[in-house]
Amino acid sequence: MLLKRSRKPRFLVSLGMTKAVISSEARNLAPKSIGSNLGYYSPYEKNGNIVAPVGYDSLDMKTRVSLPDVASERDPRGVALHAVGIRGLRLPVPLRTPADTVQQVIAVADLSVDIDAEQRGAHMSRLVAALYEWASVPRTPAELKNLLEETRDRLGSRAAQVRMQFPYFLEVPAPVTQTPGWLDVEVQWECKLNNGASFAISHFVFPAMTLCPCSKAISEYGAHNQRALVRMWLHTKDKLPRLPDEYLPLVQESASSLVYPVLKRPDEKFVTEYSYENPRFVEDVARELALRLSEREELSGFRVECESIESIHNHNAFAMYESPRRK
Repeated sequence: MLLKRSRKPRFLVSLGMTKAVISSEARNLAPKSIGSNLGYYSPYEKNGNIVAPVGYDSLDMKTRVSLPDVASERDPRGVALHAVGIRGLRLPVPLRTPADTVQQVIAVADLSVDIDAEQRGAHMSRLVAALYEWASVPRTPAELKNLLEETRDRLGSRAAQVRMQFPYFLEVPAPVTQTPGWLDVEVQWECKLNNGASFAISHFVFPAMTLCPCSKAISEYGAHNQRALVRMWLHTKDKLPRLPDEYLPLVQESASSLVYPVLKRPDEKFVTEYSYENPRFVEDVARELALRLSEREELSGFRVECESIESIHNHNAFAMYESPRRK
C-alpha cells in the first residue's frame, strides 16, 4: 500500500532592501498580522491572536513596562575601560564632496566610548543609532566631529572615538583621449574626542606606477615597471578629516605615472612612454611626496609610504618617511 505523503506548507520569503515580502502561498496560510497591510509578517501572534511583544504593555509599542537595565548596573571591580563599543558596522554614508556633489559610499565603522569603573557596560544600541542618524543626511568630513560629540553626550562619557573606512571614487579621465573613468581610493578616518580635545588622522591609499631607474639604465631597451601603492597618513591643524581629492595631483607629480581606469591605445602609448621618461625608485616617490606634503599649510604632520608591487621579484619594495609634528 502506498502512503500518500503529506505536503507541508512552505513559507517563501524574498528579502528586499527595506522589508521582507511574503509569497501569496505563505500569506494565505499565515494568520493575519499587524504588519500584513505593510507587506511583512509579524511574529507577535499567539494562537491566531495578536499580542504585544515582550517589554511593551500595548500594541503601539510606545508604552514600555519596567525592564532591568543590566548595562547600567554598578560594577564592583573598580576598573575603568578606555574604549567600549561596536566594530565592523557596515552602512551607507552620503558624503558631500569638494565639488559640492554627493557620493554614496559603503563604509565600515567602529564607534566606541570610555566607561567609568562603576558602570558595568555601555549601551551598544545607542552607538548603532548614533551612526545611523549621522549617516541619514549628506555629510562633510568635518561633521564627523558632530558624531563624536553626539555619541559622547548620548552615553554620558568623557571620550568617544570613531574609525570609518570606505572606497572613495575620483573621476580621472584618460591622459590623451580624455575618456572618463572612476579611480577608487581607499580612505580611512580615525577621530577621537577626549574632554574637549580632538584628534584626527586621514589615511589614503592611491594606486600609482613605478618604473625602475636601474632597469632602464642597464637595459638596451625597456625597463621593468609595476603598479605601486602610495599611502598617506595626514594630521591636520584643524584636527578634522579630509577627502583625497586635493592630494591626487601630488601622487601624479611624484610617481612614474598615475594608474588610469580607462586607457585607449593613444592613452596606453602615452602612459608607457611617459613612465619611461620618469623612472622612479620607491625612495624617489617617498622623497618627492615628503617635499610636497611639507609645503601643505593645513598639515601639522604626516607619514607617507610607497610600496611597489614588483613585477620581476617575488617580493615588494617600499620606502617610508614620517615628518616631525608642527603646530
